[in-house]
Amino acid sequence: MLMTGHVNLLSPNTHDIVVPILRIKPRKAPPNMRRAISWADMAASAENNDIELVLWKRPALSPVHATDDVPASDFEIILGEQGDILAGFNNTYTTSDWPAALRETVKQDLDGFLDAYEARLPESQYRLRLQAVSDDACRKFHQDRVFQRLIITYRGDGTVWRHVDTPLEHNAVEMECVLLRGKRGGQDAKIQHKSPVFTDGNPPRLMMVIDVIPSL
Repeated sequence: MLMTGHVNLLSPNTHDIVVPILRIKPRKAPPNMRRAISWADMAASAENNDIELVLWKRPALSPVHATDDVPASDFEIILGEQGDILAGFNNTYTTSDWPAALRETVKQDLDGFLDAYEARLPESQYRLRLQAVSDDACRKFHQDRVFQRLIITYRGDGTVWRHVDTPLEHNAVEMECVLLRGKRGGQDAKIQHKSPVFTDGNPPRLMMVIDVIPSL
């Protein structure tokens, strides 16, 4: 936003010449969202009910593009504590058809995310999904019925989101961590999201989704 001010170019003993100048007012951060720089920074949002979207942008993962593999497997581990989720992931780790470099990255992300949330919300449960997505089934803007949901797209277009007060749509990029807060009773949602459009013939989008289920 531009704001005007004035400056006097002549001395007080001469006729005044007033020239308008422009000052740039700092742009406000988009409401109901923030950017993070670490897993711990993302987990801190669990304590702020007004934050509906946290983004952490990281470099793209080049090994995924270099591989000829086209994973087709989905894995889901439902309602487990941290140890259950890690054990379930390790059981699928050696049998997954996801590229080895990607599996290692997913494991590191899973470890970092769960450690950060256990420090904030001890004894929580989680739902882990590894998905190879070849459609845009969630094509309408919505909000999930979860406490918080982490979505990372390791290959392909990322989650699309918008603030309800503006028509602008935003696409997450590969490797960007998108943390969304779900529906809450008595409070209107400000951030909505949907799946990106999937083009037939492209390789599947490779995603990890983790739902956070705090202990009562």
